[in-house]
Amino acid sequence: MKNLVLSLFLLLITGQLAWAQEYEKPVKPTKTLLGDGAKVRGFGSLDMRMTEMKDDLGLLMGAHGGIILNNHFVIGLGGYGLTSNFELEDSENFDDLYMYGGYGGLILGAIFSPKEVVHIYTPVLIGAGGMEVTNRNYLNNFHRPQPPFGTFTETSAFFVVEPGLEVEINITRFFKVGLGASYRLVRESDLTTVSNKDLSGFSGGLSLKFGKF
Repeated sequence: MKNLVLSLFLLLITGQLAWAQEYEKPVKPTKTLLGDGAKVRGFGSLDMRMTEMKDDLGLLMGAHGGIILNNHFVIGLGGYGLTSNFELEDSENFDDLYMYGGYGGLILGAIFSPKEVVHIYTPVLIGAGGMEVTNRNYLNNFHRPQPPFGTFTETSAFFVVEPGLEVEINITRFFKVGLGASYRLVRESDLTTVSNKDLSGFSGGLSLKFGKF
């Protein structure tokens, strides 16, 4: 009986020592994609672009912003709208047509050598937009046909991908300027007067960026 009690006592002590040693082991940190010392900073940008659309040039105004991860990777949102009238000639069925609209979406980008005064930024916008085509009678709210032309309007949403390349200049730690170009690729538009190719085109412009860089 004594031997049984002694054996149980020794087994209990051994188990407690093993548990204590396991408990005292350092806890392994959770591994993450960006690491424990990841730097996350925010920024916002005012953008002005000249763009080609339907064999003409127009002005796009907009903004984008988001976060910068580890000084190199950008995740954000942006949007742009036409601020100039695009006049489309269609003398067969209507008087002059006018085009209005814009687009926006998710922005993913990479910054190369961000600590240098002059460096490269490569953003890609993936999103959607909408465009409207109307004639003068519709714009003037003439709801009855006006000789020799009637009223006309059509709208459509579309899918857009726009990769770009910018040269950024660090002015201060909180302000920098970007000069760049991009190509807007439009698909899935249902407009009859304007094709996907007409809505696609190159853009070039200026960005004023504010944040903690």
